[in-house]
Amino acid sequence: MIKLSANESALGMSSKVLKVLKNKNYKISKYPDSKAIDLRKSISSKFKCDFNKIICGSGSDEIIQMICQLFLKSGDEVIVPQYSFLMYRIYASIVGAKVVFSKEKKFRVSVENIIKKVKKKTKIVFIANPNNPTGTYLEKKELINLRKELNNKILLVVDDAYDEYMKDKNYSSGLNIFKKKKKRIYFKNLF
Repeated sequence: MIKLSANESALGMSSKVLKVLKNKNYKISKYPDSKAIDLRKSISSKFKCDFNKIICGSGSDEIIQMICQLFLKSGDEVIVPQYSFLMYRIYASIVGAKVVFSKEKKFRVSVENIIKKVKKKTKIVFIANPNNPTGTYLEKKELINLRKELNNKILLVVDDAYDEYMKDKNYSSGLNIFKKKKKRIYFKNLF
C-alpha cells in the first residue's frame, strides 16, 4: 500500500539526486536557507511564475496555516467542499473562523453549491483540485466560472497537490489558469 496523503515518495530518493549529492560538497547537515531563494528561483523558472509570489513551506499544511492566520479572524467564514482535505477546516477553526460545508454532487465539488453558501462574512474558498479524498476534479471551465461568480474580496485557494496525476484534457491546474491574476493562491507539492 502506498500512502499518498503525506505526499512522500514510495520510491525513496532518486538515484539522480543521490549522484548529485555524492559529487558535490553539499552541507545537508545544516539548516536550509529560510527564504528558500534557490528553490524559489527554480520553481519560478520551471512554472514561469513571479519569484516574489512564491512561498515555500514544510508541506501544504504549513501554508494552509499561514493563509488562515493572515486572512481570517474570528467570525469570518470559510467555504470548503463537504469531502475535502481536513487541514482547511482545522486551521480555519483554530483562528475562530466558521467552516461552511458545500454539498457535493456524487462526490464531485459543486460550483453551484459553493456559490449558494457565500455570505457577507465569507473570506476564503478552499478547493483541492483534484479533490482529496474523492479524486474527483473541477474542469477548467468550472474553475474559471467559480472565480467569476465569487466576490473579488473572497480569496480562492486552489490546492493543486495531485495535479500531476491528471491526464484529462478538460483539466487544468489552478496555477496554469490563474497565474497572472490577483487574489488567488495555489499549492504545488514538489518532491
